[in-house]
Amino acid sequence: MLKPDQYDKVGVFFDMSNLYFAARDLGIRVDYTKLLEFLTAGRRLHRAYAYVAVSPEDSTAVPFLTWLRRNGFRVVTKAIKRFSDGSIKGDLDMELAVDLLTQAPYIDVAVIVSGDGDFTYLVDRAQRLGIRVEIASTPRNTAIELLEIADRFIDLESYQHIFALGRPVHADSEFRHDDQGNGPFPKA
Repeated sequence: MLKPDQYDKVGVFFDMSNLYFAARDLGIRVDYTKLLEFLTAGRRLHRAYAYVAVSPEDSTAVPFLTWLRRNGFRVVTKAIKRFSDGSIKGDLDMELAVDLLTQAPYIDVAVIVSGDGDFTYLVDRAQRLGIRVEIASTPRNTAIELLEIADRFIDLESYQHIFALGRPVHADSEFRHDDQGNGPFPKA
């Protein structure tokens, strides 16, 4: 017998930078296919988005982005900006918010894979449109206000055995990142 929530259409929105840091803290590499399957939990997937900041001078991300596209993800990228003080920025929060609100008429549930407190107002607005909003992250990487407003919190740390790839990771050897330690991409 099918449960009522199995009829729900789900949109999944991956903040890849946030997910990268959560995976690094857990010491795992993510199997994105298994994670997506876990997050939809037998419900109908409407669309999965992946928001990725990329360095324009680094082409090593191309195979990863291609893999995501070929495996059903809508990939949204933005070039990382480097400032004269050495800081960098590659924030895609606005893109995620616009896409979620644009998809609202077509989905019943939005799963935001991020613990970023900047999404608190977005969650509130989506809920007012009748969308159930689930937050998937690790407790220590999730803002308290996001935990409090979400309809459901999915603790990725507790379920990492479902979507973690086989061998443990060491951030320096398993992931490619820029000279400041930033970057969401596994080494190819």
